[in-house]
Amino acid sequence: MLKVLSTLNEAQSRWYVAKEAISLGRGGLKRMSELTGLSRPTILKGMKELKSGQDLSKIAEGKIRKEGGGRKRLTNLDSALVKDLTHIMDENTAGDPMSLLKWTGKSTRKIADEMVDLGHPMSAMSVCRMLKEMGYSLQANVKTKEGKEHPDRDAQFKCINEQVKDFIKNKAPVVSVDTKKKENVGEFKNAGQAWRKKDKKREVLSHDFPNLGIGKAIPYGTYDV
Repeated sequence: MLKVLSTLNEAQSRWYVAKEAISLGRGGLKRMSELTGLSRPTILKGMKELKSGQDLSKIAEGKIRKEGGGRKRLTNLDSALVKDLTHIMDENTAGDPMSLLKWTGKSTRKIADEMVDLGHPMSAMSVCRMLKEMGYSLQANVKTKEGKEHPDRDAQFKCINEQVKDFIKNKAPVVSVDTKKKENVGEFKNAGQAWRKKDKKREVLSHDFPNLGIGKAIPYGTYDV
């Protein structure tokens, strides 16, 4: 989609994205804004133009801003923006086991408030866009808590994180091991699918009692960071 957008002018881009947003129905506007980076007002303008019935060719032939025209990016206007946002997020966001340890419990609105306090007026939506550009992603809750958390949990992870940074800086190897929950081994139902001939479904046990299986397995992955 982004390749297609790169070949279109300003008006054509908003019509294309607006059409996709309309076809997606509820939530389409938000989804297309996240996918393409076009602002909601721009997509809304395109939707109104498509629904108006007016001759779009006249708009397309009209004034189109030069490349680089329009509102400037926040990072172009504020050179310290990325540095301060990185400082806020440093050691505060949950991430992939193949990358440096990162975790956060902060919402984009809370981060935006902190950025405003540092002298960078910006919205939660701008924070969201910048975080995506910096390689962050929205993580769902994961059921991993068992009883009370260790009081020094954060301190332990911060220590590990600093060690990882030092090793990478010195070009030393870093290995990350990601262990998953225990899985029953046997003829149990799972959420996966496999290609099979019609009416040749694989039959499995109707109950997932551990004693009906042959044991347990602990899946894990080892990554060279």
